Amino acid sequence: MNIRQIEAFHAFMETGSVTHAGERLRISQPAVSKLLKGFAESCGFKLFVRSNGRLIPTLEARLVAAEVERLIAGTERIERVAAAVRNREWGQVTVAALPALATRYLPQALSPFLAEQPDLHLTLQSRASPRIAELVMGQQVDIGLSVLPFDHPDVTAEAVVRFDLVCFLPAQHPLAGKACIGVEDLRNEPFISLERDDCSLMTIDRAFQMRGVQKRNRIEVPMSETACSFVANGIGVSILPPFVGVDYPPDRLVRRPLLPKTSMDIWLLTSSRRPLSLVAQQLVDFIRAALAPFHQ
Repeated sequence: MNIRQIEAFHAFMETGSVTHAGERLRISQPAVSKLLKGFAESCGFKLFVRSNGRLIPTLEARLVAAEVERLIAGTERIERVAAAVRNREWGQVTVAALPALATRYLPQALSPFLAEQPDLHLTLQSRASPRIAELVMGQQVDIGLSVLPFDHPDVTAEAVVRFDLVCFLPAQHPLAGKACIGVEDLRNEPFISLERDDCSLMTIDRAFQMRGVQKRNRIEVPMSETACSFVANGIGVSILPPFVGVDYPPDRLVRRPLLPKTSMDIWLLTSSRRPLSLVAQQLVDFIRAALAPFHQ
C-alpha cells in the first residue's frame, strides 16, 4: 500500500468514476485502475463489484474510505502548514526586549505586522539587558533586543540602531521653549531617575559629570514609561530613550534634543547555534525598520 494508491482510491470514492478520478489526479484511466487494483490487494478483501460496466464500492470500501478521508484531511493540513511556513505566515517567535521597548513602543510598532500574520504566535518578554543575553544564550528566546553587546560564541550580536537620549519635560516647563536642552540647564531641576541597575543610568550620570553638574534626583523608578508619567504630570524632568512616551500629546509632555549628544546602541541578539525560522527572520527585518527612525 502506498500514498499514490490511497490518493487514487480517495479520488474514485469522491468522484464515483475511474475516468473522473484520472482527471483529478491527471493520470490515465488505466493507471487509476492499476492503482485501485493494487490498493484492493493490499487491503486483502474486495473493495468493488462490477455492475453494468461500472465499479461499485462495497460496504468494506466505504468503511476504508472514512479512514482515508481523515488521512487526506491530515495531509492537506500539513500542506497548508508547510505553505504558511514557507510564506512566513505561521510559527512561534519569542522576543525579549529591554523594558523601554517592550512596554509600549514594540507593541505599537509590531501590531501592523501581527495583523497580517493571524497564525503567528508571538511571546514578548520585558527583561533587563544582562538577562536578555542569558536567555538568548540558553536558546530560551529567539530574538533579544538589548542595550548591551554580548561576546559569546553561542550568541550573534548586531548593533541595529544607535539612538540619542532625549530630555523629557512637562509641556508647561520654562525650558520647554528651548530648541535644545544642555545638561547645564538641568542644574537643580527635580530629576526622575531610573533605577541604579539600569544600563542607561551610567551613561546619563557620565554626561552630568563631564559638565560638572550635580544631578538632583527626586524620584527613582524602574521603567522609562513610569518616568514619562511623572514628567507628564509636572513632577520633574528626565532623560530617556526617544521611543518611550509615544502616547503622550505635546500639551502634556515635550521632547528636546540633549546637549552634549549622549548615545546608546540597541543590539540584536540571536543564537548562533540555532538558525532563526523564516517568520522570525521576517520579524527581525520588521523590527529593524521600526527602529530605523531613531538611528543617529
